[in-house]
Amino acid sequence: MASTDCIYRRTAAGQSALESGAPLSPPLRRVLGLIEADIHSRMLRTLLRQHTDGAISEWAAQLVRLGLIESLPVLEEHDLDFTGSLPAARP
Repeated sequence: MASTDCIYRRTAAGQSALESGAPLSPPLRRVLGLIEADIHSRMLRTLLRQHTDGAISEWAAQLVRLGLIESLPVLEEHDLDFTGSLPAARP
């Protein structure tokens, strides 16, 4: 994970690796298992809060390099606090 927020998504290759028991280190397997659908990088860090941000970033980067997950930009529909979808108050 870079210092900017992103969305992680498991690829078909990642799903296959998980299902087939491909040889991955325990941390990589754990991260890959947590990414069932689109997950915000901040949510992933929350789920793995016992680990450093640096370790989580490195694991995610390794999974991206292996083609097991992909990193996507954060869009308004991924707004974690939902404020982007609230209508403005009217006087």
